[in-house]
Amino acid sequence: MGRMGKDKINSELIKLGSDPNLHHGSLSDPIYKTSTIIFNDYKSFLDAKKNKFKKPYYGRFGNYSVKRFEELICQIYKSHDAIVTSSGLSAITISLLSFLSRGDEVLITENCYEPVYNFCIKELKKFGIKTFFYKNNNPSFLKKLISNRTKLIYIESPGSLNYEVEDIEEIVKIAKKNKIITVMDNTWATFIGLNPLKWGIDIVIESCTKYFSGHSDNFCGIIACCNEHFKKIKQTAVRLGDFVSAEACFNAIKGMRTLSTRLEKHQENSLKVFNYLETKNFIKEIYFLPDKKNIHHKLWKKYFNLSNGLITFSVEKINKIESFVDHLNFFKIGFSWGGYESLILPLNEIKPSLKNYKNSVYWFRIHIGLESADDLIKDLERGFKNYEKK
Repeated sequence: MGRMGKDKINSELIKLGSDPNLHHGSLSDPIYKTSTIIFNDYKSFLDAKKNKFKKPYYGRFGNYSVKRFEELICQIYKSHDAIVTSSGLSAITISLLSFLSRGDEVLITENCYEPVYNFCIKELKKFGIKTFFYKNNNPSFLKKLISNRTKLIYIESPGSLNYEVEDIEEIVKIAKKNKIITVMDNTWATFIGLNPLKWGIDIVIESCTKYFSGHSDNFCGIIACCNEHFKKIKQTAVRLGDFVSAEACFNAIKGMRTLSTRLEKHQENSLKVFNYLETKNFIKEIYFLPDKKNIHHKLWKKYFNLSNGLITFSVEKINKIESFVDHLNFFKIGFSWGGYESLILPLNEIKPSLKNYKNSVYWFRIHIGLESADDLIKDLERGFKNYEKK
């Protein structure tokens, strides 16, 4: 998608992959609920078997609905190949398992999504794979961690809790020099905000569970990559039995049509809420990338076209945590983000890979939804007033 204007993005997303001539005038593809796929003759069976990762062969490998969605992913990321998985996390774990074997080492950003941290220290460890966590934007530290056993560097930028931004160009340069594969989680920005493939990243992951689908009712993950890595990743997905439903693909494509428009509203609302949060003296820190005071602001501007609805902030401990969160109406306590609704999540750690440190403040991550920004601000104000009561 590149750095094009928002109107052009909207137009492309409305038209992309829609072919009414294929489906009796329907704008959308129907949902193909297929496990067994039948073949007209032995020749077509052999052809499908030979191309089983590209053509419908057996439902678990990907039926027509899944293949159509994979074609769309290739178009939006300008990638040679794509794999759709059952969730964002499965897209990550499948990618890691595709390239790591006993005795290998993997470098993971210190700022990673907590389930990725748990997968590395609990599951990869069982297979004799060592994980090292590298510090944000510290090339010398990263280089010290690299050995001849290092096979992969995993990036999440911005991070999903404190939005640290990595210097992708610098990491790619180090990785290519050492012939190390790079994998990046691009969920925060979506394909509209950044295409990491254009910066030299080898494999890009996005959780369609979040902004891509946009309605908090869908699990789906995507992997965009070059032909060189496609077969290895797809084989791993198939061997692990990962399955994505036709409904999940249908919902993701439906969400994709309105993604750009929704992101505009998330950005608009989050800026207003951020400006309100800055007026509160008992709020100690606010992490929000459009904030020019944020230490990652310049790097964010270098790589990304947009912001989103995520803000993380800390609050001085002057009352019980429930005196704030239990008095919110619009902000519901819940995991994930990227849906139309506003959420609040109390946090124990800002970096999941750094456990068991004591917080002198309460930390919260909020996702700003598509409600009226004025209503969201009033909601927070009501919660804060109750929190300030002695």
